[in-house]
Amino acid sequence: MEFVVIIADLYTYILFFVAFFDLQYHVLIAQALMSHYKLNPLTRWISHKNKSRYHGVLQLVGGSMVLLGALGKFSQKDVHLDTWHGRFGVAAAFGCAASVVGGLVNFFQPNLVVKVMPPSELRYRHNFYGILTFTLGMSAIFLGYSSRFFTRFVDNEFIPAMMLTTVLVYLLTIIGPVTSLLTKLKYRRQKRNST
Repeated sequence: MEFVVIIADLYTYILFFVAFFDLQYHVLIAQALMSHYKLNPLTRWISHKNKSRYHGVLQLVGGSMVLLGALGKFSQKDVHLDTWHGRFGVAAAFGCAASVVGGLVNFFQPNLVVKVMPPSELRYRHNFYGILTFTLGMSAIFLGYSSRFFTRFVDNEFIPAMMLTTVLVYLLTIIGPVTSLLTKLKYRRQKRNST
C-alpha cells in the first residue's frame, strides 16, 4: 500500500512541476515581456514607470516560480540532464535567476553599477539576456512535450495542440522585446559612431 502512495505522490509532484513551469512561462513571463509593447491591451494606457513596475512584479513572481520548480527538480535524484529538455531547462533556470538579478539592477540602477556601465547599456543587456532566457525556457517546454513522461500520461493527439500553442505564444510574445532590442541596438551604434 505504501508503494501506491509513493507512486501517487510522485505522479502528483510531476504534474505540479509541469503545471508550474507551463503556467509561469505561458502566462506570467510572456505577459511580463509584453508589458512595454505598445499594442498590449493590458498596459497600453499606463505610464512607462508603471509598465516597468508591472513588468518587474510579473517577472519576480514568474521567476520565483521557475526557481522553485527548478529547485524541486534539482532535489530529485533523477535530474534528467541527458535530454535536451533537461539541458535547456537548466540553462533557462540559471538564466532566469540572472535575469531577475539583472532586472533589479536595471530598475534600481545603484550608483556602483552606473559608474561601471551606463543605464542604456544596462537596459540593452537586460533586454538581450531576457530574450535569450525566454527562448531557452520556451524551447525547454517545447522539448518537454516529447519526453517519455509527457507522451505516456497525456493524450498523444493533444500534444501537437500544446506544441502549437507554445510556438504561437513565443512568436506573439517575442515581437515587443525584439523590436525594443533593435531600437536599443540602433541607439547603441549611433552612440559608438558619435564618440
